[in-house]
Amino acid sequence: MLKKFCGQAFKTVNAAMGFISLTAIAIGAVSTFSGLGLRLIARGGISIIPEERTERLTSLGMGLCLCGGVGFAGAVVVAAGAASLLDATDKEESQASNNNRVVFKPGDSVQQELTDSSLYLYQVMRIEGSRALENKLIVGRIEDEQTRKVVIYDTLNHHVDSLMEIFDADCDELELVGKAFSSTLSNPWDAVCDFIDYHRPQLGKKYWFGNCIEKCTGCCYFHGDNNIVCGLYVFGWEEDCTCPDWQPIKNKQRAYFPYEREEVIERLNQDIEPNKAVIHKNDDGTLTLWDNHTLRRFNFTWTGILLNDSDRLLELGTHARLLSYCQYFAVRAVIEFDYSTKIDKFIKQLKGIATVEIEDEGINVRTNYCPHLNINITRTYRFRFDGIPLYPYESIVPVELKHNYNLVTFVEWSKANKSKIRR
Repeated sequence: MLKKFCGQAFKTVNAAMGFISLTAIAIGAVSTFSGLGLRLIARGGISIIPEERTERLTSLGMGLCLCGGVGFAGAVVVAAGAASLLDATDKEESQASNNNRVVFKPGDSVQQELTDSSLYLYQVMRIEGSRALENKLIVGRIEDEQTRKVVIYDTLNHHVDSLMEIFDADCDELELVGKAFSSTLSNPWDAVCDFIDYHRPQLGKKYWFGNCIEKCTGCCYFHGDNNIVCGLYVFGWEEDCTCPDWQPIKNKQRAYFPYEREEVIERLNQDIEPNKAVIHKNDDGTLTLWDNHTLRRFNFTWTGILLNDSDRLLELGTHARLLSYCQYFAVRAVIEFDYSTKIDKFIKQLKGIATVEIEDEGINVRTNYCPHLNINITRTYRFRFDGIPLYPYESIVPVELKHNYNLVTFVEWSKANKSKIRR
């Protein structure tokens, strides 16, 4: 706050100094040229004012020009200082605001705020500790998918029952918390109404047909009368794949995120499942890519953006998206090397640092390491015989190996940090 006040003060001083300096330069220029002109006229034999006053007028004008120039230069310096100070302050405030994951604004006040055709992600939430929102469910629009920042919200009110039926919440409002959906409408209230209207033909029909009714949502063939789903499939499409005859209603076609629909996920899984990887769609607006070979998981948004707190493959880069990961797992060759043949080498490399043992489940590495408490606590790191960790996300995993943890990298890390590890 003080920096911002000083910056504004410098800005005001700069404006005043610049105005005064330019005025002085203008008056000085007029005085200088007037004095010089009168002196030239006097040399021609025509004396308008005494020569002494002409010289003083010229000197005064030159002095004003000099002072004005110095003042203008000072104003430029002050302007630069004020600009840098204000920019630094604004940057600090911007960083502070970015750290606030929830920036709420009531939906009623911004009904006309956004009118473009962008696709928005909405999520059902519940705020604890707020007197105005106590025991109420709200729906918030998420602005930044990576940080999950909410910028606008509205209460659900009487829409709760319909949403519970759509999301199979079993008459428990709390099961709605975290559920997400997409919409082209920028206002939360309008988005909820549009989402429910899209599912309205299926509401009340699940009791007859079961959960397979979800695969008929938005289909122009659905009518749901007399316990018949449609003329093509009387009891609904019961296969795991997408119904081949599904056709959208012309006036109710919806826009979706690139990886929001189940059929898109199914096509991606066809390429990666042979290499022990699979994608699961989550109701909270995210996707989880499971690597069943290394027991690692990677979290993405429905747009395919890798979440900030997700594990990541370093070889693909920091900003790689879901499609890059799918291409990687589609061609990934699973090579299972038996590191039990290298056990003597590991024992030699970790002599005085850790104990390496072979057990029935795999290879165990034991250390005495606790830098925070400065005490010896036995840590056991367990790996399969192929070097893959049995528990890649347990709390004892070194932070430096967060995205590259296996037997080989752990041995190298232990050798580099032997001063921290005591046997």
